[in-house]
Amino acid sequence: MNIIAASCVFPSGPSMNLAEIALTSTLSLNRKHPFYVDKTGSPILASFFPEPKLFDSTRWIAMALAALDDLYRQLSTSNKNLVESTEYLLILAIPSEIREGVPTQLSENLFEAIQGKPFRFVDIHIVKGGHAAGAQALNSAVLALQRIPQDKTRIAIVLAVDSWLHPAALGWLEQEDLLHNAGRDYRGTRSLNPYGRVPSEAAAAIMLCLTGPAWCKIQGTGVINELVSRTDTRPCIGLGCTKAANDAIATVSKTQKITHIFSDLNGEPYRADQFGFTLLRISDRLESNWERYTPALVTGDVGTATALVHVALSANLLRQVEGEQPKQTHLLLFSSDDHLRAALVLGM
Repeated sequence: MNIIAASCVFPSGPSMNLAEIALTSTLSLNRKHPFYVDKTGSPILASFFPEPKLFDSTRWIAMALAALDDLYRQLSTSNKNLVESTEYLLILAIPSEIREGVPTQLSENLFEAIQGKPFRFVDIHIVKGGHAAGAQALNSAVLALQRIPQDKTRIAIVLAVDSWLHPAALGWLEQEDLLHNAGRDYRGTRSLNPYGRVPSEAAAAIMLCLTGPAWCKIQGTGVINELVSRTDTRPCIGLGCTKAANDAIATVSKTQKITHIFSDLNGEPYRADQFGFTLLRISDRLESNWERYTPALVTGDVGTATALVHVALSANLLRQVEGEQPKQTHLLLFSSDDHLRAALVLGM
C-alpha cells in the first residue's frame, strides 16, 4: 500500500514541515490550562492550540480542516489538479463517545464540516478506539480500496483527530492517575505525579493508493489484542506488542533490518515495560545502530490521533531519503488504553 502524501498538526508542529522540525529538535509546547486545576488547586500543564477558545467540537473540526488543508499542500502538482474531479474514500478514526469529554455526534459533525474542503468524499467508514485505532483505520482503508472496481478511482484518505483538553477528559485522566505533573496530597504535602501523560490534541491525514508514485510504502501490519491491560495487577511483558511487531516484520525480507523505531512511550511505566520486552524479542531484526523516535515528547499525548501522527512523521522522513543507501526501514509500535496493540513497517 502506497502513501501518496501525509500531514499532521499538533501545537508545536502546526504543519507537516513544522512537525518535522519539532520532532527532530524535540520542541514541545506545554503551558498552563486556562481554567482546569488539579485536586490541589494548581493549574495543570497541557499542550494545546490557542484557538478556538472553547474546548468543544469546534476544536476537533478546526484541527481536521487544518490537517486536510495541509495534506492538499503536500500533494504533487499532478495530484492537486485531480482533486476537484476525484471522489475519495474517507476512513475516520476518532475516540468512542463513551470516553469522557468527547463531543456528541462527532463523526456526523466532522463529516459535514470537512466535505468538499477541499476533498469530496463518496463514502465514509468510522473506526473508534484509542491510541492504536489509526492502525486499524489504515487496514480498513486497504480492504476498502481492494473492493473498489479497477475502473474506478481508488484513493483513500485516513483521517484521525483527538483532543484531551475538555475538563471532563482531564478529570478522567487525573482520576486514573494518568495526568503528568498533577498535584496530589501526600501526608499533608503536595506531591507531583512524575508519570502519566501531558494531555494534548492533534489531527493527521494519510492519503493512500494501491499503486503509483509514493512517499513510501506500508510494507507490513500487525494488529492484535494484549491480554494484560493498563489496569491489570499483573506486569505487562509485551506479548501483544511483540506479536503485532512480528506480524508486521514477517512480510519484510530478513536481510532488511529495522533502522528506526517510533514508540508511543508517554510517561506510563507499563508502556515502558512492554516496549522493553518487545525490543528484546525482536532484537535480531534490528540494525545494530537503530534509532528511536518518541513523538509524545513533542506532541504530548494525542490519543486516537497517535498512530496517524506517527505514520505522517515517519512517511515525511522517508520521502526525504528516497534513493539513499542503506535504505531506511521504520517500525511503528502502538499500544492503547484498551487491549489493542498494533505495529506498522514503513519503507521505500
